[in-house]
Amino acid sequence: MKSRFQTHLYSRFPALRSERILVAVSGGVDSMVLLDLLRELVDEVAVAHCNFQLRGQDSVKDEQLVESYCKRYQLTCHIKRFDTKLFKQSTQMAARTLRFNWFEELCNSNGYDIVLTAHHADDNIETLLMNIIRGTGIEGLAAIPEQNGRIIRPLLPFYKSEIVNYAQAQEIPWREDYSNQSDDYLRNAMRHHVIPELAKLHPKALENTSKTIDFTKQAALVIQQQTVQLQEQLFQNKKGTIYIPIQEIKALKPLSFWSHQLFQAYGFDHREVIKLMNAQKGKQISSHNYVLEVGRDEFLLYQPFTHDAEKEFTVYKDGLSEPLNLTFSKEQLNTKNALTVDEETILFPMTLRKWKKGDYFYPTGMTGSKKVSKFFKDEKYTATQKAAQWLLCSGNDIVWIVGKRADRRFTPSENTINLLNINLK
Repeated sequence: MKSRFQTHLYSRFPALRSERILVAVSGGVDSMVLLDLLRELVDEVAVAHCNFQLRGQDSVKDEQLVESYCKRYQLTCHIKRFDTKLFKQSTQMAARTLRFNWFEELCNSNGYDIVLTAHHADDNIETLLMNIIRGTGIEGLAAIPEQNGRIIRPLLPFYKSEIVNYAQAQEIPWREDYSNQSDDYLRNAMRHHVIPELAKLHPKALENTSKTIDFTKQAALVIQQQTVQLQEQLFQNKKGTIYIPIQEIKALKPLSFWSHQLFQAYGFDHREVIKLMNAQKGKQISSHNYVLEVGRDEFLLYQPFTHDAEKEFTVYKDGLSEPLNLTFSKEQLNTKNALTVDEETILFPMTLRKWKKGDYFYPTGMTGSKKVSKFFKDEKYTATQKAAQWLLCSGNDIVWIVGKRADRRFTPSENTINLLNINLK
């Protein structure tokens, strides 16, 4: 096994020879074998052991085993104890979150490049079957990824039986986690009852399933490459908002598949995306981090802005540099980003702020007043544009919806003596 592992490691991950490696070691046979193999094949290996304190003295003995092994071979050993009861998630999910957050912290604080975990071929098959039972797409059929981010799983080609045999032959110490004997978790039930029956049905059932997973991963990679190409073609990013032509998305076949591929990374269900394709302008759906909104003929994809109506900036006559670059001058500039006003009508210091409910102004080119919210609606502002729009005010009165529309009460008249130019750079 050692020679096969070495060949696999160096061919698939050649950079590992020179990188600083952190190995996740529980004390079980899989991670102890991984550690034992790595310490002889790579230059620098450190260990991270998580003690979730779920099995009393057994958890303590797991920790002691890992610590003693590291002392024996003079390996850096990081150990941390966690309390999963402090989290509202299930114990398994809490442990996973705590574990990988800590690994990331260790990498950032100690300069480790890669984290290696001991997932193997049996884990891969179990994951595939669990995903099928729950319902999945091609990503789920590809089971456990060989690498995502800085996490690498170099034992995926190897079966549990090989790992146990190697540990016994090399007299590598390990500890059994007896909670794995329980069928309370789906993975354990799959391991104890389903996979052994599959192996009885066909002598190469596990081997053939592993091959199928590899083929599916290759197909998933091709699809992912095509998805990226489509996103580069159809997703146009303009000042933080992504514009996506609805009709071109509708033309993709099969629509449900491509809707899933294109929008899943943003947290949207493809069924909701398809419904939105036929919705009226302004309709939107939200994921945890994004909003997808119907525009004129396109989707608008953006991260939601927090509309802070209370945030204000004082603007003196010498100008402002943040959040906008505003200057004042006597010379009239003929640009769309400048506004000429009657200086006598302006009260300094001015105020730069976001719009508030009930705001109104007296737009140039029309009689009467108009609510700012109605102006936004008529100009077909998106939610993003509303949140980003600044108002320049004199006292309580709006002088300029900056870069868009002026208030006629402040524009020069035939009686104006002094002109003042407000310049937006």
